[in-house]
Amino acid sequence: MFIRILILSSSIASAATFSVVPAFNSDCALGLGTATLTWSGATGLVEIRVGQPNGPALTAFTNPSGSAVTGRWVTDGMTFYLVDQAGTVEASVTAHLSCGGTPRTIDQGLSGGSYFPLAVGNTWIYKYNNRFVTGDYVVYSITDTEIIGGQTYYVLSYIETAIPATLALLRVGANGIVYQNVKGVDQAYFDPSAAQRTGYSGPLGSFDDALQVAPPDLFVKTTSTYVRGIGLVNARSTSLTGSNGGFLDGLDLIDVRVDGIHLSVPAPNIGLSIENTDLDLTNQLVPNCAVPCYYPACGIGSPYDQPGVYRPCAQTRIETSSTAGYTVLLQLLDPTGTVLFENSTPALTATTLDYIRLPLYTQTGSYNPPFTLLPPGDYKLVGSIVSNGTPQAQSSINVHIH
Repeated sequence: MFIRILILSSSIASAATFSVVPAFNSDCALGLGTATLTWSGATGLVEIRVGQPNGPALTAFTNPSGSAVTGRWVTDGMTFYLVDQAGTVEASVTAHLSCGGTPRTIDQGLSGGSYFPLAVGNTWIYKYNNRFVTGDYVVYSITDTEIIGGQTYYVLSYIETAIPATLALLRVGANGIVYQNVKGVDQAYFDPSAAQRTGYSGPLGSFDDALQVAPPDLFVKTTSTYVRGIGLVNARSTSLTGSNGGFLDGLDLIDVRVDGIHLSVPAPNIGLSIENTDLDLTNQLVPNCAVPCYYPACGIGSPYDQPGVYRPCAQTRIETSSTAGYTVLLQLLDPTGTVLFENSTPALTATTLDYIRLPLYTQTGSYNPPFTLLPPGDYKLVGSIVSNGTPQAQSSINVHIH
């Protein structure tokens, strides 16, 4: 699938126009798009701000007419503002994303994508409720294959402990019917032709191409919904018997990994890493980030380190996703909790990936004054997503220096 970006345009207190041409290189699964913004008729130099009139700047101040290309980070409902040098908004546009075109084929179960993708590694995480438990989670995954009677079956497992429990042995047959092997005999597990076509809206979004199955039962009614290319997204079981009737249990898909596609309920998340958690400064086994002299005029307006200087630093990696307008904060804390290093970067996109050089020394003033290597001890590297001064998500790594 692809995303096309539709724009609602409005001018504010000016004759400036602000529009967009169709998106490209877009990703429907992630809900992201790339757009080209075009403006004309501004009163003077203008810049584009993202999210709010004083939000992150997409451009520097530029001509009254022009265009700019975003990265692949435009989300549904994201607003862009055309702002003059006095801070006045001359025009704004709001991006609305919609999926269209040919659905992506997730596997070969059906031409155009299967309603039950079968491939080793495919994993579905559901929020689970029943009469005794609310808000629990269950994980289903295709963990292996088995050959039975010359046919390849996929092992659908329930992941609860280190040893998965087999739920079913499944294969896709003619017309997209999914069969389950029960004691050597195939039984229909899911038959698309017997299902009712419907739409589906749930935690992962809205999908047009869905099938609902509700086989008849005298005592329990179970309704299951499958989305093309994703699999089972929702199930409800209801008892139909007398005073004990009513809701029995239900599943709602909140996270899926299928054929390299990952969909999850939007939530701030952060990943943090460092090249080594055991940093040996004594034997100089950490990379040296000293800047040597590269030309005869060193020292004239250009900082450099004297030959033989060891100025160690470690490479860190921080990956985040959150709402627009957040800040990525990286800190190194000493054994007493004192912040020795801090890097704060406003995020211009919904997802960011940064490599940050972590100095393993303390220093005051400009580049060349004396510096001191960090003493041996246990330190903590902390990464945070901060929005309006409040941490939304945080990750930390213990680091030992010797």
